[in-house]
This record gives sequence, C-alpha cells and structure tokens, in this order.
Amino acid sequence: MYTVSFHAAEGTDNHSSASSNSGAKGSAKSISKSSAKSISKSISKKKKYKTESGAMKAMWNWLNANKGSVNYFSPHSMPQTFTDSNELPYEGTKTETDFYRTAKWLRLRTAAFEQFGNKCACCGATPDTGAVLHVDHIKPRSKYPHLALELDNLQILCEACNMGKLNVSETQWR
Repeated sequence: MYTVSFHAAEGTDNHSSASSNSGAKGSAKSISKSSAKSISKSISKKKKYKTESGAMKAMWNWLNANKGSVNYFSPHSMPQTFTDSNELPYEGTKTETDFYRTAKWLRLRTAAFEQFGNKCACCGATPDTGAVLHVDHIKPRSKYPHLALELDNLQILCEACNMGKLNVSETQWR
C-alpha cells in the first residue's frame, strides 16, 4: 500500500534537516521515521493507493495544481517529501492532441467540403433539410492511420449515415 499525505503551503513545515536521497530524482528529501510521525500528525489530507503509479500520478496532479508539499510513504523505500512535480520520478499524464482540433485536419476538412459539396454522399441530406454534416474517413483512422490526412480518403456524410457506418464499413459513397 502506498500512502501520500498532501500539505497546503500555509500549513507546510519545512523539513530542511532532512538528508538528500540520492536514489530519488531531483531534490526529493528522505525523512527520518520521527519526522514522518510528526508529519503524519499535521496532515492536511492523507490517501492510500494500491499502485505506485497511482500514487505518483496523484502527487504529480496535486503538485501541479497546488502550492505545498506531499509526503510519500512506500513499502519499498524511506518516506520522501516532494515540493515540485519535477522532483517526482513520474512524467505526468501524456495528453494526446485531439486529431479533430489540429490545424491540418481543420484545413483538410474545409477542402473536403469545397471539393465534395455540402450534402451527404450516401442519402443526399443537406443542412437545408436539417442534416448535420460530417467529414468521414472512408477507410477509418483506427485501421488506416496513414490515410488520416488524405483528401482522397474523405467523403461528406450526414450524422445519421456516418454514425451507422462507424469504422466497420469502408464504402465510398461519393
């Protein structure tokens, strides 16, 4: 079980007497058992985690959102105190850019409407008839990522036709 205690900046004690821990990344400090006991008495918030990666992620998120410190208690090492997310042996959450918000996709989407028109290639619905139009990948991105930005792999479908197709059908309607 991995335990983390979170301390807001106002109530955080500076443990300057703690010795440096050469096994940890950055300037994380190893704290003595007596310091750990005194810290546990002044905890702002304490939480247990089943996995080390879960504890690391929680500390990383908290340190990025708050000023203060976290104390990390692991069954495999001495207790440690971190005051900056860069000190953690964790790289943070990898956020993948949403493909449909990239400039390349938005330019290609516009080009698809210009080339293929403003109507569903399958049923002929238009915005005038109340249709919401989508730019569809004929060969789906999930199966053919290398074709994601190819104009020849795009077609205009209404929302109903596109949702019915999903990534199962590779029918070219145009």
